[in-house]
Amino acid sequence: MSARQITLPFRSRRVESETVTNADLIGRSYEEGDATITVVETCLNDPRRVMVHRDIDGHMWSMPAWLMRLVFKETKRKRAA
Repeated sequence: MSARQITLPFRSRRVESETVTNADLIGRSYEEGDATITVVETCLNDPRRVMVHRDIDGHMWSMPAWLMRLVFKETKRKRAA
């Protein structure tokens, strides 16, 4: 029995440009007491998280982007009749 190597015509993977889905959150901020919390960037390890910065003490942490969207949720006000 002779061994032959079979080569299948697989398509090469295309490198897709990564679009930052949470880029619209960068630069947005809200006030909490005396502090201002600002979204400064997306997390390098997990694109579903964003890095936020508190201006009073310089503390920085990551949190889920969906949670920040909840914080920034703008409710539509009903018009008075």
